[in-house]
Amino acid sequence: MDHGPSESSLVCKKSAYVSMTALIRSSNKMESATSIHHGPYETIPSTTSPGLLFLKSFLPAVDTLDPTIHPLTPFFTPNAPILICSNPPSTSSATIPLLEVRSRHLSHFHHQMHIAWDIDLSQRDSAGTALANGMENNPEHGTCDKTTLYAPLPGPMRLKRTVMFEATSSTVFKNDPDEFVVKVQEFNILDLEGRDQSDLQVVEMWAFVDGKPVQSRAQQLNAGLAFGEGAREAERS
Repeated sequence: MDHGPSESSLVCKKSAYVSMTALIRSSNKMESATSIHHGPYETIPSTTSPGLLFLKSFLPAVDTLDPTIHPLTPFFTPNAPILICSNPPSTSSATIPLLEVRSRHLSHFHHQMHIAWDIDLSQRDSAGTALANGMENNPEHGTCDKTTLYAPLPGPMRLKRTVMFEATSSTVFKNDPDEFVVKVQEFNILDLEGRDQSDLQVVEMWAFVDGKPVQSRAQQLNAGLAFGEGAREAERS
């Protein structure tokens, strides 16, 4: 029976919407350039903006079940904060090894991207911290402002972009006889920095996603496996 979205899923969606709205409004005030792509990441053209090109290379590395083909580590700065909804922050160095062992349990994982935004923040940073101050001092944004957890990277002025994308992830477990596809809606925010376009890396990532559907399917399969083993033991006795 379908009981509708869970409370945690609704909270994540609301937080994602607030974050997206605040970023787009603030970028418009600072006359930042925003590029938009509709559709799968595989269809992002080669002539588009740096952030969207980064996303076109980044998502295959996120989706792959063979990290030797598409390693994910080069896309992140060391210990870049990764935040999932309201959970305590993790880091790229702690999270990536967990993703790299998914092939033990999954036969399929993929993001079907629906829309993506790439906001150029270089002009904002060349003018100082006006955007951050504007978000902090504007009561319209309430208490859901997005603040960074990472320290500014050393060196000369870098390319700075914020990439946001809506997607639906599809997950299939190896031990699922029905090959049931678990679909989960996501909204993600990537803060990127680099010396130039070829040097962009994620310095902070926010993911608004409800992991309960995937967890629930895993529990169902484990319970079914345990039941099957128990039945075989009973037959042998």
